[in-house]
Amino acid sequence: MMINIYHYLIQLFTNKHIIYVFILIDCLNSILVYKISYKIIQFNCIMENFNKTNGKYARLFESKEKKDDFLLTEKNFKPIFWSLFAMVCYLFNPLNLACCMSQTTVLIQHFVLLMWLNFLLNGKIFMSYIFLAIHANIAVYSLVLIVPSISFIRQKKIFKRKQIKSEFNLISKHATVFVLLFACVFMFNLYLENFNTRFIDCTYLFILKVRDLVPNMGLFWYFLTEMFDHFITFFIYVFQLNAFLYSIPLTLRLKNEPLVNLLIQIGLLYVFKSYPNIGETGLFTSFLPCVAYLFPLMRNVLVFTCMLIAGMVLAPIMFYLWLGSGGGNANFYFAITLVYSVGQIFLLVDVFYACLKREFIKLNGSNVPLNTDGKPANFTLE
Repeated sequence: MMINIYHYLIQLFTNKHIIYVFILIDCLNSILVYKISYKIIQFNCIMENFNKTNGKYARLFESKEKKDDFLLTEKNFKPIFWSLFAMVCYLFNPLNLACCMSQTTVLIQHFVLLMWLNFLLNGKIFMSYIFLAIHANIAVYSLVLIVPSISFIRQKKIFKRKQIKSEFNLISKHATVFVLLFACVFMFNLYLENFNTRFIDCTYLFILKVRDLVPNMGLFWYFLTEMFDHFITFFIYVFQLNAFLYSIPLTLRLKNEPLVNLLIQIGLLYVFKSYPNIGETGLFTSFLPCVAYLFPLMRNVLVFTCMLIAGMVLAPIMFYLWLGSGGGNANFYFAITLVYSVGQIFLLVDVFYACLKREFIKLNGSNVPLNTDGKPANFTLE
């Protein structure tokens, strides 16, 4: 599908004018980032006020160090300011600018993903599933995003005081709708290829089997290059499992924070893809202002910030030293891509930790519990 779209754009516009098409798509993406960020912040503020009204945070207000401004409101966490900040982060992110100047199709993938998020947050479930099905046909890893989508819909029904008769029926209903839409988009792809099934091997299986080991910003290429052939199949299964393994456990643990769960899972997909793109990291980091209230509770901000900056700056230098001047080897480039990937993982783990810590404070108050020996207890993530 993506190849057909790009081929159509090349035929429709000349080489001089096609750059303006990508600039337009990038501007549309920035507007969607603003709208989505505003909805995320607004939903979080309303949800915390709803829980406060229902007495869920009673222990927070009974604690000695009562913090009236700890809970999110539109006064202490202004949606307009932070959503504009997210928009600016997207527009002036060097990773996104590089994708726009290089005219990569990742901008179209971003547009489809952002349309899914926009419709999901606005309550248009069917339309959101259509765009998620399209994105899953472009990037097969997006299939797992149906899990946090259903979790968000469930939480929204609870928020609107709608009775959920059976969670199993809710899950099966939405999963069935998504599978049918995914099948329809797949059949459309098949129609575009004149019902030649060879495209399955050239797209989905090509990504999952990791046939092209050209160096990129991911983790697959180096391991599979250095590995003995009879181990490759096993480790491909192990590596690919990481992209699908964490969706359900994260959703179960963050069922009360569905939007944070969505952002974390999008970031995880970009880390564990076999062929990642720098623009995908740029899109995910653009949404960090939406969870800026978690920053004071994070532990490793300096560490992952330095790792990501070092990865972005040194990756092209190490690539040139290896394949350009010949002054280095593959280990130079792989070391910096490993730093870049680990930095993203540190970022996601820190967001997850801060979310759990904040949830603990909201439910139990700001008093530090004591151990059996009378000393303050430590909060650890296990």
